[in-house]
Amino acid sequence: MFYDGVVTESDILHNFLLHEKVPVGSKIAEEVLPRAQSLNPLVKIATDTEPVSAKSADYFKEFTIVVATKIKFEHILKIDNVCRENSVKFIYGDVFGFFGFSVSDLQEHDYFEDRVQLIAGQKRGHDGEKKTVKIKGNMSYPPLNKVLILPNTKQDIIGIKKLSRPNNLFICMLTLLEFKKQTDREPDPSQKSDDVEKLKTIASDMIDLYQFSNVKLDNLYELLFGELAPVCAILGGVIAQEVIKAVSHKEVTINNIFLFDPVTYSGKELSVGA
Repeated sequence: MFYDGVVTESDILHNFLLHEKVPVGSKIAEEVLPRAQSLNPLVKIATDTEPVSAKSADYFKEFTIVVATKIKFEHILKIDNVCRENSVKFIYGDVFGFFGFSVSDLQEHDYFEDRVQLIAGQKRGHDGEKKTVKIKGNMSYPPLNKVLILPNTKQDIIGIKKLSRPNNLFICMLTLLEFKKQTDREPDPSQKSDDVEKLKTIASDMIDLYQFSNVKLDNLYELLFGELAPVCAILGGVIAQEVIKAVSHKEVTINNIFLFDPVTYSGKELSVGA
């Protein structure tokens, strides 16, 4: 568990792993460790409270898969590049109010999927004898610098412009990443009106960049503030499931974006950059 953030009063209110008497200003990673460890005593959890910028490429070589959240945009791409160079799988996810998403880079990923087939010579029907067979598959994931492309980054947008139907939630995700990149923070409920206007401006720039049409985010802006425990639980569950599938090579993984719709409360998968 690698995080250099400190406890705020808001964290104490919504993070169930933090005790109510935890001192404000202490390191979150260290304070949540006891309760996080108690959830599964069989798994050893260690903490690291250094900033991401202090870590060398060698640090990430030790892992099979890296999961990141709440980090700066440049660190997302940096970690992904390091992971790719060392064949380490990478998943990034984040939550903004009722909205959440994850983006995966599993590189060249092999998997096995169980399928039910009729035994040779059997006729189709309810009485036919069946067997379960393992089918091997492969998926190629693009690097995240071909998926998460923001204005003024000089990245190639061709992969995203290939989308046959622009996804409102995908544009919303890019808008939030650009907002964090410009302000070095998340949308703040205490200055909602100003931040909504800034989000609208960024979204307009994003739509112009990709030359998308029929993208409407007006019903989403008010839903992007704060951090809601139910949404965190849903997104965390999706990412945890993807980690298990990626490491075990069992079942089909999401390739490559998961988007949680803040209006319908449903999950959507999207493939971008391939």
